[in-house]
Amino acid sequence: MTAPAAENPPPAPPASAAVGRVKQEVATWLGPDATFELQGALPVFRLPAAAIHAACRRLRDAGFEYLILVTAVDYPAEKRFELVYVLSNFGDAREIGLVADIDRDQPVIETVSDLWETADWHEREVYDLFGIRFDHHRDLRRILLDDHWVGHPLRKDYVDTVHDVIKRPV
Repeated sequence: MTAPAAENPPPAPPASAAVGRVKQEVATWLGPDATFELQGALPVFRLPAAAIHAACRRLRDAGFEYLILVTAVDYPAEKRFELVYVLSNFGDAREIGLVADIDRDQPVIETVSDLWETADWHEREVYDLFGIRFDHHRDLRRILLDDHWVGHPLRKDYVDTVHDVIKRPV
C-alpha cells in the first residue's frame, strides 16, 4: 500500500522580493537616517548611535518583540566599534539587524534594556568584554570577569599579561 501523493506547496517568493518588502516596510519606521545593507540573508539597517533607542522602540512596537542579541565588533584602526542588534518578530518569522558605529575613545550608547529584558545581560557582556557603556542601564557591571579585572579582552589591542596570550595583529 502506498501513501497518497503529497500536494506540492506553492513556491515561496524569491528571497530578494521578501527582503525588498522588509526593507521598504522597516525603512519607513526607521526614517531617513537608516541605510540598508544585506548581510547574508539578514536585512540590516545602519543608524547613527543616537538614533538606536528610538528605532528599537519603533521596531518593538511594530512587532519585533524579541531581541536575539547585542554584540560588538572592534575596528581599532578606524577608532570605532560597530554595535550590532538582531531583532525577531515571532508572528511572521522575520529577523532584522541594526548596526551603529560607536566612537572607540568615548564608547557610549543608550541602553535598550528598558525595551527588552534580554538586553540586560547582552549589554553587560558587551560592557565587560569591549568596554562600551550603556547609558541608563539599571545594573551595568561586569558579568563574566572579576570586578578587579583590568581591561576588556575582546578589544583587539588588549594585552593579556596573566596568560601570555598573543592576539593576532590589529
